[in-house]
Amino acid sequence: MKKIKLFRDYKDLENKFIKTTVAIGNFDGLHLGHQGLLKKAKNLSIHSNSKLLVFTFYPHPLKIIRSGSEPKNISRFSSKLRRLQNLGVEIVLAQKFSHDFSKTSAKEFVEKILLRYLNAVKIVVGQDFCFGYKRQGNIEFLSSGILDGKATLEIVKPIIGNFGRYSSTAIRDLITKGNMEKVKNHLGSFFEVEGKVIKGKMLGRKLGYPTANINYLDCIIPKDGIYAGLVFYSGEYHKAALSTGVRPHFKGDKRFLEAHILNFKKNIYGSRLRVLFVDRIRDEMIFKNTDLLKKQMSKDCLEVKRILDIKFEYKKLEK
Repeated sequence: MKKIKLFRDYKDLENKFIKTTVAIGNFDGLHLGHQGLLKKAKNLSIHSNSKLLVFTFYPHPLKIIRSGSEPKNISRFSSKLRRLQNLGVEIVLAQKFSHDFSKTSAKEFVEKILLRYLNAVKIVVGQDFCFGYKRQGNIEFLSSGILDGKATLEIVKPIIGNFGRYSSTAIRDLITKGNMEKVKNHLGSFFEVEGKVIKGKMLGRKLGYPTANINYLDCIIPKDGIYAGLVFYSGEYHKAALSTGVRPHFKGDKRFLEAHILNFKKNIYGSRLRVLFVDRIRDEMIFKNTDLLKKQMSKDCLEVKRILDIKFEYKKLEK
């Protein structure tokens, strides 16, 4: 599998590729709707003998235009790149979105960026795609003759699954409700959080259940509670009991993720982990004493093992 070529500014792409098929979107979470669009773009690139290029923005445009109103990320940028590579994408333009770039007109976006710098011959977008200063560009604008016969437009209709249209908004709602089964049905994979293991207060270790702690930073946070999950570390998946929340038994006030990896004794402070949420077990609780907490943690680990042994063959997951 070829490693992705990543570019941060369209100007760096001048004369890089003779012709490209450009799929444009935020692609947060890379859900099954996104995957359908990218599959269409991949086929078009093969038939047109052009390079498939995914055009996205970083950070999210709303973070610059109306800071505070931008949605929380379903996946971190590094996770997005890894999954794009697994989908066969070789080139990504993660255009740095700034106040200056936000003033780019729809006409300039098409004529200068898409046609001149990217040499687009195929442009693939969803039905609700908007672009340019104050979102003045849309699929009607792209269909108005602005492409001047240099590129053709491919509009991908929304893809409907068992639970309705695949959308990042719906997935965020499901994550905040802790409904990880439906999240998987939208994403085509388990929701995951990626991050570096930080040192905590070692409360879990004192209880006999050491945990790897990860800060959420800018990604969406699942509903507080205990989950059955997996931790991907050093090329392998490991069964884990996950706790997300503030640890009310210890009167905590900061929300973060803890993963107790079953039958695992390695020191992994400072390591980067991928933590996958499989199923929610229960709410966070306050116990009368520490012994009752430890008994519940033992029950949780048994339930985690039961769920993971029954639900799927986790060793077959993509790495």
